[in-house]
Amino acid sequence: MVYLTFDDGPHPEITKWVMNELQKVNAKGTFFVVGENAERYPKIISEVISRGHQLGNHTYHHIKGWQKSEEEYIKEIEQCASHIPNTGLFRPPYGQINFKAIPKINENYEVIMWDVLTKDYLPRLHKKRALRRIKRLTKPGSIIVFHDSEKAEKNLKALLPPYLGFLKDNRYRMDVL
Repeated sequence: MVYLTFDDGPHPEITKWVMNELQKVNAKGTFFVVGENAERYPKIISEVISRGHQLGNHTYHHIKGWQKSEEEYIKEIEQCASHIPNTGLFRPPYGQINFKAIPKINENYEVIMWDVLTKDYLPRLHKKRALRRIKRLTKPGSIIVFHDSEKAEKNLKALLPPYLGFLKDNRYRMDVL
């Protein structure tokens, strides 16, 4: 089992493309959504749920936790939560959680990090090397991070299909967290 996660959406075209790619290999994913995008595209949020995928909270404005006060950080999480069903999953943008806010966050959420970062958001990513690296790092129980955003779209579209093929060929199951 591995867990495919997608950060920063939803996006009307890219998130749908991701779900269609996942469907081709009978996979499910977890989408950590930015609240302002969820507010902008509520139909995509509904589609993610109806297609059997999972949602998680990724703050309202995709903020860096180390640069905000505890109160501001919690407000961002709550504001995002007002636009998605509470699944009890939270991922801090950039992996930067506000340390003072952790006890409050833990009251309502499990913090989900990752062990395989695709780096699909990098403009000059060497796609063949990146694909080799993420395959090599993948092991049972891995949590893999892709991004369903315009910034990552080109790399996402180059990496995700062959990576899904690799997972399928190696008999990994791909499910929600």
